[in-house]
Formats: sequence, structure tokens, C-alpha cells
Amino acid sequence: MTRKTRSTPALPDARCARVLRIVAAHRGVRHTDMLNPTRSRLPIASARQLAMYLCHVMLGLNLTEVGRYFGRDRTTVSHACALIEDAREDRAVDSEIEALEDAITGWMETEIRAAHGALVDAAH
Repeated sequence: MTRKTRSTPALPDARCARVLRIVAAHRGVRHTDMLNPTRSRLPIASARQLAMYLCHVMLGLNLTEVGRYFGRDRTTVSHACALIEDAREDRAVDSEIEALEDAITGWMETEIRAAHGALVDAAH
């Protein structure tokens, strides 16, 4: 008898890690620097703010969950999200964020297809 396995969504930490790496690669900073508990230089801080925003918006995590991953308070995440939302009024910034959102959406769709394929295989 074949047991049906239920696919569980990736843990918030794993999903945040993926978003963090996508943003770090795009911005040309080290992902480890983005998780540093101290304040950072502007390129790292702005990349971290962008990653926090994308984790909140794209992954649907609440501010506390995002803050926990990044080692920040929920109010820091809220501030980061507000900064990014304001920055999106600039067409160039909005285009950059849209490109990152597309990359994250592509990754998430690949994850869903892979999980679906595993369920189909398990059913047979």
C-alpha cells in the first residue's frame, strides 16, 4: 500500500533565505551581511529593507515573522516596508522591484510544480 504524503510548504526561514539570496545577488551584496545584527552601510541596509519588504509582500509573512528571520523588530520591518512603498513611486525603483518579484514568483511556481509532481508520483 502506498502512503499518500502531504506536501508541506517551505518553512518561512527557508523561503526568506531564498528571497534574501535573490536580493543579495541582484544588489551585489553578501547575503550574510544582510543578516548581520548591527547597522550596516547603505547598500547592505537598503538590500535588507528590500528583502524584508519582499518577504512580507510576496511570501505573505506577517511583520513579526519577517523580523524574526532578519533579527529585527516588527516595527523595523514596518519601517522598511513603508520606505520601499514610498520608493516605488520612482519608475526605476518600481521596475527593479518588479523584476525581483518576477524572479520570486518564478521560483515559487517552480516549487509548487515540484511539490505537485511529488504528489502525483506518490499517488501512483
